[in-house]
Amino acid sequence: MTIATIIQKQTDYFESNRTLPINFRIEQLKKLKQAIEKYEAQLLYGLAHDLKKAELEAYMTEIGLLYRHLDEMIKKLPTWSKKDRVKTPIFLQPAKSYTMRAPFGKALIISPFNYPVLLSLDPLIGSIAGGNTTLIGLSEETPYTNRVIEKLIAETFRPCYITTYIANKESNTEVLSYPFEKIFFTGSSRVGQIVQQAAIPHFSSVTLELGGKSPVLITDSVQLKRAAERIVWGKMINAGQTCVAPDFCLIPEKYNQEFLAELQQALEKQFGQNPEQSNDFGRIINQRHYDRLKNLIEADQELVVLGGQTNPKTLYIAPTILSATCDTPLTSMREELFGPILPVLTYQTQEEALNFLAKRARPLAFYLFSEDKKECERLEKELHYGGMVINDTLLHLSNENLPFGGTGASGLGVYHGEESLRTFTYHKSILKRTTKINLPLYYPPYDLSKLKMIKWILKI
Repeated sequence: MTIATIIQKQTDYFESNRTLPINFRIEQLKKLKQAIEKYEAQLLYGLAHDLKKAELEAYMTEIGLLYRHLDEMIKKLPTWSKKDRVKTPIFLQPAKSYTMRAPFGKALIISPFNYPVLLSLDPLIGSIAGGNTTLIGLSEETPYTNRVIEKLIAETFRPCYITTYIANKESNTEVLSYPFEKIFFTGSSRVGQIVQQAAIPHFSSVTLELGGKSPVLITDSVQLKRAAERIVWGKMINAGQTCVAPDFCLIPEKYNQEFLAELQQALEKQFGQNPEQSNDFGRIINQRHYDRLKNLIEADQELVVLGGQTNPKTLYIAPTILSATCDTPLTSMREELFGPILPVLTYQTQEEALNFLAKRARPLAFYLFSEDKKECERLEKELHYGGMVINDTLLHLSNENLPFGGTGASGLGVYHGEESLRTFTYHKSILKRTTKINLPLYYPPYDLSKLKMIKWILKI
């Protein structure tokens, strides 16, 4: 079936109003959950094959979160979808006013390679809940996982309602030439700009979940051992291929050597003395990204204090720690790393660190390690970011009650929990008046008495 045919069929299906009833949407969410349960083992196998993800990691960061988000949406959708009554000014009485959520229509979801199950099916939860039809683009970089998702979707839903395609430059260019009422993209800022430009002629609503260099700021009041353990976990999960992975650390110069030692201990504790032999450490997705990371390590070779080993046969990049001052011109600081490389940059004063951060693009995530309550309260207000975790990493995205998204170059819009429903719907505003009473105060002919009355009414 061609893209044009799919889009026409989805247009017709949406216009039939079959997706509007809340009971229909809940039933589709239940079917999606049952399908994931049926194919769970195959999805885990696909993730292990494509990304060398350990089973526990894959379940914890992808499939388990889907179950949780589905259960919440199934339970709360009836409440979240109710009309919302609002006040009606006295000069409009007798009347009642309310808003209601309405589906956009045809939704397009374009997902990335790094979390291919979560980042394709999690937005789908919101799209189904909102009452849209959906076309899902699956990254060509994860072929084994894609086959499972394609089969899962094809067995569960009709193509006129939900279907998939393999996303690459050529197919995305074609798909984006068609009008969608909603586009949800997860990926790089560069491609995000292309998606946004493509949406302009069609006036599509766009959500962009991007990335950037998410910093770690370690202050004077820190528990170094605990910080090192949590930073290593957040950085090295999925071999660093996470949009909210800690990208670099800023640390007071006086703590640097102790912190580097703690990082080494944490790495050995989690992955052994040779991470290449660990079943819990992943691999880089393809040769292009492997070469990019290898070149970054070679460019900053003099600053490598731990790791740096590579293996082209298995696309292995070792957990690699760089050490420098925050004013050192590192090649690794020019772009989002998206791999297991962690620059540790020292600063003399917190003002120096904050000035350094202020010159950079606003990140998707910010990680603050501090035991000082007042300091935390001050910095969480002063800094700019999509989401923050204090004294840990990554965990904010697993709380469905927290909206997840970026700001500026790190993204546009949020989702998770009720925000997923909001993202895939728009508000209809409705004012309903009675015909039993009619006050022709607003109608011509106008005179001074009507003007005085209008002025009085609008002040009430």
